[in-house]
Amino acid sequence: MKADEKLESYEITDYHRLKYLGDDLNEVLTLLLKGMRAGVGLFEVSKTIRALYLNEAYFECIGYTQEEYAEKEENVLETLIPEDAEGFLNCIMEHAPKREPINYNFRGYLHDGTLGYFEVRATAIVSKLSDYPIYLTVIFNVTDAKENEIHLEELKKVNAELSIQQERYKILEATAYGLLFEYSPMTDTMVFSYNFPDNKKRKVIPNYTNFMRRFPLVHSKHIAKFEETLSSACKEVTEGTLEYLSTVSGGGYRWHSTHYKSLADESGKVISVIGRIEDIHDQKMEKEHLNYKADVDGLTKLYRKEAAFIKMQEYVNDAPEGEFYFVILDLDDFKQINDRHGHQYGDEVLKQMAAALVRIFGENSILGRFGGDEFVILTKNMTKQEVIESLKQIQSDVKFCAGVVPWKNQEDVKDIFDWADHAMYQMKYEQKNGIKFIDRM
Repeated sequence: MKADEKLESYEITDYHRLKYLGDDLNEVLTLLLKGMRAGVGLFEVSKTIRALYLNEAYFECIGYTQEEYAEKEENVLETLIPEDAEGFLNCIMEHAPKREPINYNFRGYLHDGTLGYFEVRATAIVSKLSDYPIYLTVIFNVTDAKENEIHLEELKKVNAELSIQQERYKILEATAYGLLFEYSPMTDTMVFSYNFPDNKKRKVIPNYTNFMRRFPLVHSKHIAKFEETLSSACKEVTEGTLEYLSTVSGGGYRWHSTHYKSLADESGKVISVIGRIEDIHDQKMEKEHLNYKADVDGLTKLYRKEAAFIKMQEYVNDAPEGEFYFVILDLDDFKQINDRHGHQYGDEVLKQMAAALVRIFGENSILGRFGGDEFVILTKNMTKQEVIESLKQIQSDVKFCAGVVPWKNQEDVKDIFDWADHAMYQMKYEQKNGIKFIDRM
């Protein structure tokens, strides 16, 4: 009873309560450390950082097995980017004399050579194990959050550029000369009024429907939509905007935007369709360029993960009867390549791999860089054998493991990815430079 009263004298958060666990305390701590999802470790800090204890979650967090990490335990700084390792050590030395807690973010390399982002929270503890400071440390892998943050910043920059461009073209739109038109459905007559500094004239085109068949002003890709829009505007009062490629401004095909409006008589019958045509080619090209920068990986020129997945899903949904295969591949020993030859050389390997994928799969695929040394492929109208042979052709030059699965109608890209990713890691477990196909039939 006295013990219980003594126990109740401590706050629920007071660590002194733990001593009442007695002999069970070690077991509780063991279960706690094994069950934690965060990496936990004890580290001795001198000129290097030496690991004294690491829980199982630590290895999952940093992307190593216990065996792979054994050679790093005497100096864990070897897994960090050099400038971050130096900064981390300086931070510890600054706080160690006052035994202040440490919060620090750094970049490090996972065992496969890919870059990871980590957050560390460390507290100095009193110990007789060493004359050097010893820190109890919790480490979190924040790579996904950091990459999302980086990509978001890139998108913000692109959106800022787009906003600037939009403001520029608003000014131009308010002051620019234009091309006006008026079409009469009753007489099938089109009248263009050119209002440019060096070209102020009026052009009348009778029998406009026949004229467009003989001398189409609109690109073949857009003529059907153009005719459909004009026909609808002639049947009922409407207003809208249409973008299309046209030669109406003179010269070759350029992007134009037409704002049109139907005019009707008292009975409601459309008697005229009027509007303004603007050359938006430069604006369109600039916007496409900015969208390209947002969607495409700067190093390999392949789609980024998010853009690749969106385009893959759209393509499969639009062609449900097609034969599709999803592939994910991961380069073998890429970390060793980086360690031996440097990251600039590693970047060249990634670019060469991307070029090989484009060369072999070409127009029959959608290609993306998933991240690090991983790539994803959606094959279009290729047989299983053609896909396997194409991958083997690339493997003669570059070693990698691949997972291949058929993509069935209306399946979600994330589900397909999970299947292929599982197949790839099965292959990596069995051997290097292999291809694992899962039929799922």
